[in-house]
Amino acid sequence: MRTGKEYLAALNDGRKVWVGDELVENVATHPMTRAYAHRIAEFYDLHHRPDLEEVMTFVDDDGVRRSMTWFQHRSKEELQRKRRYMETVLRELGGGATPRTPDVNNYPLLTYVDDPAPWSSQSVGTGGRDLTEGILDFFHVVREGDLNATPAFVDPQTDRSRESAQAESPALRIVATTDEGITVRGVKSISTGAAFGDWIHIGVFYRPGIVAEQIIFGAVPVNAPGVTVVCRESNVRDGEDVEHPLASTGDELDSVIVFEDVFIPWNRVFHVGNPQHASLYPQRVFDWLHYQALVRQMVRAELMLGLTLLITEHIGTYQLPPVQTRIAQFAGFHQTLKAHVIASEDEGFTTPGGLYKPNVLMFDFGRAYYLENVGRMVNEVVDLAGRSSLIFPTEGQWERPELRPWLEALQTGPVGRPHDRLKISRVIRDLFLSDWGDRISTFENFNGTPLLAIRTLTMKRAELSPGGPVADLARKVCGIGGAETEDETAYTTQADYARRQDAS
Repeated sequence: MRTGKEYLAALNDGRKVWVGDELVENVATHPMTRAYAHRIAEFYDLHHRPDLEEVMTFVDDDGVRRSMTWFQHRSKEELQRKRRYMETVLRELGGGATPRTPDVNNYPLLTYVDDPAPWSSQSVGTGGRDLTEGILDFFHVVREGDLNATPAFVDPQTDRSRESAQAESPALRIVATTDEGITVRGVKSISTGAAFGDWIHIGVFYRPGIVAEQIIFGAVPVNAPGVTVVCRESNVRDGEDVEHPLASTGDELDSVIVFEDVFIPWNRVFHVGNPQHASLYPQRVFDWLHYQALVRQMVRAELMLGLTLLITEHIGTYQLPPVQTRIAQFAGFHQTLKAHVIASEDEGFTTPGGLYKPNVLMFDFGRAYYLENVGRMVNEVVDLAGRSSLIFPTEGQWERPELRPWLEALQTGPVGRPHDRLKISRVIRDLFLSDWGDRISTFENFNGTPLLAIRTLTMKRAELSPGGPVADLARKVCGIGGAETEDETAYTTQADYARRQDAS
């Protein structure tokens, strides 16, 4: 298994990364990137902690101990084991403050290896090549190296008033095809954490008007010739671990990726050329990532509940019935998300490749519930904390003998040490009242799919077709079962390989 030291060394590979106005020579050492690089290194080192061995690792069929990142769960109990692993990572790395660790980034690769044949058979322009061998080989490569494949699926925004705008956009496209592979040019407009990855996992989200040459699923190394990662300015508070306990741990840096005539060999091409396939598959690739997103949101809700309990206890308002009533909302928020996680696992099904997959509708609507309510809950945390969320001394002020007696009196409550209140306040400030925290909130709102897209894509699931099984009871009650309708035909003729990723 990879160590943190090995990961950090691998980042110095000649990759071209811009952060704000600076070209970063070494992601592992530059002040704007080193904190997050070390955060990912910490992720790798968690797998070598003896006290976490059973939850962080497993022994495969060949007797090799591996990271649970690569565990392929084939029963509900095994899926729950994977969830305990993801929860442990989240809890050890700031309670969800590090959203895209390598285990999360690599989770979507399961969709390819679970049922690789359609990716090859549905491709157009491959000259009849079998892409499945390369799909399986890539999974083997990243698993053996414990590598980090960061997704890059989002294309540039275009003029949505006309479909022809998509074809005219600078979106990544194939510009040449040879016996050795394809050459691509263009941009992916959003990729989270690409500066810290080993590979870029390329894909597309279907858009009306998308053309065949823009349909590309595959992988390229981050340091491949012609690849430039252009990151937004960093919100990290490098070296300020006391004042900013979370913001100092790094910023994973959302980015635009520019591909200038980048060559991709056929064994790293997963699918090309078929808009119809692209219209079916992106949300199914990200099903695994979105299940983890719900687990992460459950952990974040637990953190929010705990912060409200701690801060109200420190300032002496916890015992007030109106305050307890408000805190109860956080308990309900957390328990509802937990219920969605457990229900999705309990109502799961077996995929074509034998994986046990949680119920997609359960975790998608759990994610929707989080997005619908989290803004209100954040406002409640800040309001319950009052001035303690924003007005508190710096550590330097606290240490000055002429100020300490006055400042200590201001932080003294019915329980706990005055300095502990500073620690609680700093976490609340970093999470909910800082550029760093706002970026985390925005990430959750748009991670993979925002709220509107969750609902839109959910309605494209096989079960929710009017001709699908969810309407069976209504048809029975109405007495209209039996005769084929246009809707039933649309359901039954939907690509079978896509339907099998939605439900048994």
